[in-house]
Amino acid sequence: MDLPFDLGAEVVKLIDTKSIELPTYPGVALKLQRLISSGNYGMPDLAKAVESDQALATAVMRTANSAFYGASKPITTLQLAIARVGANSLNNIAIAGTLGAQSSSEGPLVSLRKVSWRRSLISALLCQHLAPRRKVNAGEAFLAGLLHDFGETIAYACFEALLESHPGTLPQDADSWSKEARRFHTQLGTILATEWKLPPYVEATVQHHHTPQHATAEFSPMVQLVELVDVLVGRLEDAPSVGQVSLEDLPGVQRAEFEGLREVMLKVPAFLESFEDTSGPRAKAKPSLVAPAPSSLTPEAPTVDFEIIVTTRNDRRVYSATQMSADALRMRGTAAQTERQLIHLELKPGVKACATVMSCVAVEGKFAIEVKPFALNEPARAEWNRLLAGIALAPAA
Repeated sequence: MDLPFDLGAEVVKLIDTKSIELPTYPGVALKLQRLISSGNYGMPDLAKAVESDQALATAVMRTANSAFYGASKPITTLQLAIARVGANSLNNIAIAGTLGAQSSSEGPLVSLRKVSWRRSLISALLCQHLAPRRKVNAGEAFLAGLLHDFGETIAYACFEALLESHPGTLPQDADSWSKEARRFHTQLGTILATEWKLPPYVEATVQHHHTPQHATAEFSPMVQLVELVDVLVGRLEDAPSVGQVSLEDLPGVQRAEFEGLREVMLKVPAFLESFEDTSGPRAKAKPSLVAPAPSSLTPEAPTVDFEIIVTTRNDRRVYSATQMSADALRMRGTAAQTERQLIHLELKPGVKACATVMSCVAVEGKFAIEVKPFALNEPARAEWNRLLAGIALAPAA
């Protein structure tokens, strides 16, 4: 990397001098863990523990009312919200809320922290789903999936601390930053696991998810599960639609699991949204030190001309689509979008899609935004293809 300092040497120095700032283990998570482990509790006890932490109470209400849980009518009381998400999910929501806040705080590498955190959330969901067939506790699998790569986020935070003392540093491409983060993510993740006194299965997963052959027999099933899910998450990110995710050659995944696995992957966008805090205004973004991703659209990509509605947080705007391919779309509008943020596209009334913002460039008083579709369902994929072909999908009878 073309940096004015030795990034690796400086991170090692931070580690050796114990100057790394780690997130604090949420006290309410420990309280809930002890309460649930005792087996001596009722719904009022859980509600009292949750409401002692306003951020957690808000997160539980938001999660219970999210599309992921198929909420048909809003839940207005904390006890009903806890009943919907389940007692055993409360501890994980508390931990996810604490780590998610650090992942989303503004900084020159926030886009990379968000991407890494998004992968962690997807890993947690898929680990939880696949755990029962592998005789692994589903709640423990969720936590292992959530935390196994969090050392990446800590690495990016270290990089940002070092960048503060080197103003004028030029942006570097995302792959270079990611490569550096992965150099340290196991070591930093282990430091967090030790600091938080996390269960041994979490520490084993953090240390060995790239080398499962080194895990002890006791923790091998969990480590192998996380290794498998890492491959699956990568395929889900690369494929525009869930139907295009290859499952046949995944080691240890049986054909009988395919349908259920695709069903849970279709819920990934709603699951990610359930962990997004949309209650307040968006913080003013700091200048990014991540270079824009290269365009996936070649000059030969078809030009298009149709309106598309974009929804982020509580904001809803109309953009004009200008160019399109099977796995990318460029549009113009008056508002910028944050790079590598997930946004929701309304391709036509009732047909929605999720997409990742790959680049956002100011052009003639507007913004040219390129997005990549993410985890599309079949109706959205079909509509995308019809728009690409210039054929509008006929309205339903």
